[in-house]
Amino acid sequence: MNKMKLSTTAGAAVAVLMGLAASAAAQSTTARSTACDSAATAKNCSRPRMASSSRRIPITKGETAMRVDTLVRVDTVTVSRVDTVTVASAPIHDTVTVVDTVRSAAGIVETTPVVVKHYGNGFYLGVGGGATMPTGGLRDAYNTGFNVSVPFGWDQQNGPFGLRFDVTYDQMHARSTFRTGDGLPTAVALTTVTPQIWSGMADLKLRLPFGSSSRTGLYVLGGVGAHYLRNYSQTFAITNPSTNINDTGLQTASLSDNGSLWRFGANAGGGINFGLGSANLFVESRYVRIFTSTERTNYVPIILGVSVR
Repeated sequence: MNKMKLSTTAGAAVAVLMGLAASAAAQSTTARSTACDSAATAKNCSRPRMASSSRRIPITKGETAMRVDTLVRVDTVTVSRVDTVTVASAPIHDTVTVVDTVRSAAGIVETTPVVVKHYGNGFYLGVGGGATMPTGGLRDAYNTGFNVSVPFGWDQQNGPFGLRFDVTYDQMHARSTFRTGDGLPTAVALTTVTPQIWSGMADLKLRLPFGSSSRTGLYVLGGVGAHYLRNYSQTFAITNPSTNINDTGLQTASLSDNGSLWRFGANAGGGINFGLGSANLFVESRYVRIFTSTERTNYVPIILGVSVR
């Protein structure tokens, strides 16, 4: 009986001791956890440490961290403009082409060329010759003769107009018989002397070029002149006396000592021009009227010539 009581007592004592030991162990664990939380460094703590980032991300209560990426795009376009002008120089060019060119990073873009027509420019000098055909009353006493012409002048560069001057010599051959039956005014007598006419003429000129070429095309001209009928008293005064005699039989103009006569006149005509390098080949004809009175003196020269600039 006493043994049973002793055994019971010993068991109770062991149980009390184990409870005290468990309580002490719990208190020690709590104290160590508190010391780790308040320590300045975590080296004194024996519990395992977790890996952490060295970069601090500020986060406040109630806010959510967001990542913002900023992308800046810069487009650089370089544009330049180049104007290329080709101007006329010697030898003479017929046209000028102007091209506006825009250069960019993507390539070259050309606008449609602007073509500026040139009509030719500058002064020119030529020589020509051909036939001189009498008309009206002169045709009854004279046949076709010949002429020599020296043309010179100036053409406008950017326009169709120009000035033309001519120094000419015309001669007609005397007939041995009258030309009749054509309904024209007739001569009253015949002569064996060949009439000679020296002339100086000044004309305005209008050019009508073909296509883009300025030196090939048609042209018309007209103006005034001064005419010297060198041997008038031996030619027209005999065959066509009404060229210097009025209806009453009196002379309308005095003759010079050698029987020559000065008279003003007018002319109009046209031709075609062909550009050949720096030279021009031309064929032209005009109607010339000399203001003799009361009958006019008329003739038509046909000329083939060449001019250079």
